Amino acid sequence: MDTSSIVPAASVRPMPPEELALQSLTKQLYKSRLFRGYYVERCFVEEVGGYRDVVVLQRSERDLEKMLQNSAAQLQMFYRRLVPNMWVGITSGSYGSYTHTVHPGQLETCIWTELSDLAFGEYWFSIKTLRFRDQEVQLKIKMVRAVEEVTLATPRRSTSLNRSSPIKAITAGGEPETIPESAEQIQLGMADFLAVLQQWGDGIKQTVYDFMANDVNKRNIVGTIRFLGLLIFSAVGGAAVALRFLGVFAVRFLFELSRFTHTATPIVFKLLEFLNKIVGAIFILLTMIWKDLVNRGQPVSKQPQIEPSSRFKRITYERSEPQHRSPRW
Repeated sequence: MDTSSIVPAASVRPMPPEELALQSLTKQLYKSRLFRGYYVERCFVEEVGGYRDVVVLQRSERDLEKMLQNSAAQLQMFYRRLVPNMWVGITSGSYGSYTHTVHPGQLETCIWTELSDLAFGEYWFSIKTLRFRDQEVQLKIKMVRAVEEVTLATPRRSTSLNRSSPIKAITAGGEPETIPESAEQIQLGMADFLAVLQQWGDGIKQTVYDFMANDVNKRNIVGTIRFLGLLIFSAVGGAAVALRFLGVFAVRFLFELSRFTHTATPIVFKLLEFLNKIVGAIFILLTMIWKDLVNRGQPVSKQPQIEPSSRFKRITYERSEPQHRSPRW
């Protein structure tokens, strides 16, 4: 940013902070802005006492025209109390010695600037900065390149002769008049279709070129890159936080699950044992019921009683005498 014109010198009037802020904001708004315009004339400006070059905006620069008109009105309103004779080099229509002529490809907004060694014609310009002088606000622009004139191809028509039958026309008297067989009939052919496609292609190319020249500038590219960078940074940060949350949640879940398993295992075993006993008792009961039902109609067999046998005799033990005891006793 060119700040040499806004820094007050010792011999220049002191500038308040709001004026410095306004100048800086206006410079940032128009810096490196591309536009298309016509360099039409060089006129004398009485307010500044010198000659200025007049650049008229091309008809496609309506957005830039609105911005320039708004900025010119704001600057004139601001400098009305500080510098009453401040002249802003942005006008509309005829001004002073310049007479604006209506042109189908031009707007009414004119930029008064200083160009060096440039022929009249249509060019692509780039706004470098704004110059804030003692009694003048001037846009410093630079010529980028000249605009080449696009010549549109005229459509060609294919003619064919129809000699098989004569063509009849109605005359003023009401009687049909026979046209000679050599009359030409105009018909559309492949060449006309190709010519229309070529015109469409040229129009699309011009539209894309105007879009790239007007909207694709340094400011928009920097803003897009900044937005994409912030978006990627936010996505990466969000993914990291989400992974951290999932990790903490998984660890806590496994810890609580292990505690629950350790505490509930004895209870589950006791429940299984209780259910096992209940099921076993039910099956035993069913077995006994089934056995009783099967043996209900059969006679009960009596077991033979054990009779005392005479083969077994009573055994009596006699107490031994003391003298016959073993030496151990």
